Formats: sequence, structure tokens, C-alpha cells
Amino acid sequence: MLDDFTHKVLSCTTAAGVGELFGREIARHGYTSSSCVVIAPSGERPRAGDAPRDFLFRNWSKEWVRVSGQGGFPVKRFAAVEKDLIVGEGRRRRMPFAWQEVAQRGLKPVEAEVFDALSACGWHDGLLVPMHGPAGYFAMVAMASPERDLDLGRNRRGHLQTAAMLAHERALALSQFAQGGPSEPLSARELECMRWVAAGKTDWEIGAILSIAATTVKFHVNGARAKLGARTRAQAAARLVLYGLF
Repeated sequence: MLDDFTHKVLSCTTAAGVGELFGREIARHGYTSSSCVVIAPSGERPRAGDAPRDFLFRNWSKEWVRVSGQGGFPVKRFAAVEKDLIVGEGRRRRMPFAWQEVAQRGLKPVEAEVFDALSACGWHDGLLVPMHGPAGYFAMVAMASPERDLDLGRNRRGHLQTAAMLAHERALALSQFAQGGPSEPLSARELECMRWVAAGKTDWEIGAILSIAATTVKFHVNGARAKLGARTRAQAAARLVLYGLF
């Protein structure tokens, strides 16, 4: 299914178009709203209190736009909660995390108020995918659902994470924050290892396929990640797809 999504996202010519396509993709998994925001553009030092700088795309309900920016909360008060609860949590994590996983650590009264407001707007569950890049770059893809207790098993979480990364990378390439291609060309072995990473293989499995040691595979994958400015293997694979190197 992601092959079809990848082909379509590469055909998008605007960040808004990427957002619409991403919205249709996650709707199949129960999510009805989404956004992608650049919080710290590349070249700026990461700061835990940074407020959102620019939305690459945003598919929010009119009710939530009203509540978060105009109504239920004073703007400064909501922004302070957002920094700590969403941005702060995203900076501390590398993998996708659900709203309920944040709530389990315990919420301050004002944070609980935000969760209540989300629920009042019809959003009962959500998933956030942090994006870390070179030179302090930080962005987040968020999605929300009117359903409760969505299935977020390993396969579905991985699918949504990969779709989010593809959407982010394409929207970023079409934005003012575009970062271009790899810092230097990947070697043939790095590309070969990354192709198997994208296919979901472990270092041990890749090593068996290529007749090399798992530690050698890890060396080449880490080299590819460094050249691509990616924090995770999934992010590196997404960038290779969008750079046309797969």
C-alpha cells in the first residue's frame, strides 16, 4: 500500500497537496485530522521551549482552530502547554507516541484541560511523529482521531510512521525550508544496505543476504544516515525514496 502512497506523494507539487494526500492515507486507519509543523528550522540551535514556526500542512477541524487559537484558552496559556506537552515531549522522543502514552506519565491540571478540550472537539486519540534533523532541525507530524483505543500495534504504527516521514520529507522539499539532497553521495554498499533496511530487514538478515557481518551492515547504515542527516533508519529510507535514490 505504501508503494502507491509513495508514488502519489512524489507527484504532489504543493505542500497542501501532500497534506490532503496524507489525510486520505491516515483516514484508512481511523485518523481524521493531521498537521506537519516545522518548529526549529535547520541551522538554529534546538530549544525545548520553541513555539511552532511554520505549518507545512494543516488539516484541522474549524472547531479546534477556534478553541486553540481564539476561544477556550488564552493564546499564551495554550502555547505554554503546547510547548511542554507536545513540543517538549517530541524533543525527548525519537519514535512515534500516542496521546495516551503522554497522559500515562500524569498531567498537570492545565494539561488535563487541553486533553478535555481535544475530547470536546471530538478528538479522543492521537499519534505524534517527531522529526529530528541536522543542525537542530525539528518538526512534528500529528494526527488525531474521533475513535478511542485505536489499534496501534507494531505494523500499523510502523505504517503510519513511514507515511508521516514520506509526507514530511515531500512537504519540506516543497517549502522554504528545503534541505536538498545528501551532503555527499552514498556508496554502492550503503545504498544496498539501505534498500534492505527499507524492506524491513534487520542487520543480521541483511548481513546474511549480502554475505557480510551484521556489524559491517550497521557501519554502512550509520554512514548513510549521517550523509542524509537522518536520526533514524526509517527517516533515512524516506529521504532516499524522495531523493530518487531507490
